[in-house]
Amino acid sequence: MTDKAAYSDDIKQSSEFLRLAISMLSKHQIPLDPYNYQMGYECVSGKNQALMDDLNKLIEEASTPSQEQLYSLYKSYFLQDEAFFDIMRQEIRKIIVAVLHNFGHSCDELSSYSGTLNQFVDILDTHNSPELMIQETEKVIAHTRSMEHSHKQLEKQMIDVITEIDSLRKELEQVKEESKLDTLTGISNRKAFDVTLEHSILNARKNSEVFCLLLLDIDFFKKFNDEYGHLIGDKVLRYVAATLKRNVKGHDCVARYGGEEFVIILPSTNISGAMSVAQQICDAISSGNLTDKDSDTSYGKITISIGVTQFRASDLSDEIIHRADKALYLAKDRGRNRVEKL
Repeated sequence: MTDKAAYSDDIKQSSEFLRLAISMLSKHQIPLDPYNYQMGYECVSGKNQALMDDLNKLIEEASTPSQEQLYSLYKSYFLQDEAFFDIMRQEIRKIIVAVLHNFGHSCDELSSYSGTLNQFVDILDTHNSPELMIQETEKVIAHTRSMEHSHKQLEKQMIDVITEIDSLRKELEQVKEESKLDTLTGISNRKAFDVTLEHSILNARKNSEVFCLLLLDIDFFKKFNDEYGHLIGDKVLRYVAATLKRNVKGHDCVARYGGEEFVIILPSTNISGAMSVAQQICDAISSGNLTDKDSDTSYGKITISIGVTQFRASDLSDEIIHRADKALYLAKDRGRNRVEKL
């Protein structure tokens, strides 16, 4: 899901993206409403490769996608969290209203009980008949029991409220975690990677440590997709993601960077250690053979190219990514299915 506050383009850039977005949408006869324009802007500006891939897939399946299809795609990238949070807000509001109502009712009862006790004190301060004393005593006892019962009810309701709010908290935590995952591969998404990279840079500077970044790209993926179709292409993406996870440690960050690109952050790892991990990943992926279990069809060998770079103290996030990207292109230029460093 795209970070809504991530737009920092100047007037010249945004004007160019406006022109490109309108051109792209018009080419495929997609209405220029705000929802479609936001998707178009994200695509042409290169901010959301996964969205670009899904939109292209939609256009391939239906040359002119329907508004329902387009809005469904928009919701999957931009409205998922908001919808859940709106439901959560409504649930919490209902709970608070119920609590306030119960407190109001309890306050009314407490005020009435206070009146009963004050009246009883007045009777105790005067000389009254034993019969009246007994009668008033019984009233106080009855009212006290009623207050005890109300208090227990309120206590039970408060326990229920605490349970409900705790349940909502757990749901919120689950949604927060799910929002960090790529839905197709189950590994971290671009949004989670961006956050982890910033934290890695801050920690490396603070503790004078090193870490390495690996940028990986599946070789000839578009050709593979065109030949076998997107369903098989999705299987390739899941296969690569699973292989990456098997070949890194628990604290390493593995994420889908966009399309057929993946990225790995190796904390407390120097360039020689990162090169070793990268070569291990390269070998593990190329040694596999993707097959269809039902038809026993073989789709051949999958290979991957990897660019590796080590964090430098002066690096900003885009600088280390750019360097890893240059190393990746070097690996592709030198024949693919290999690892290069910069």
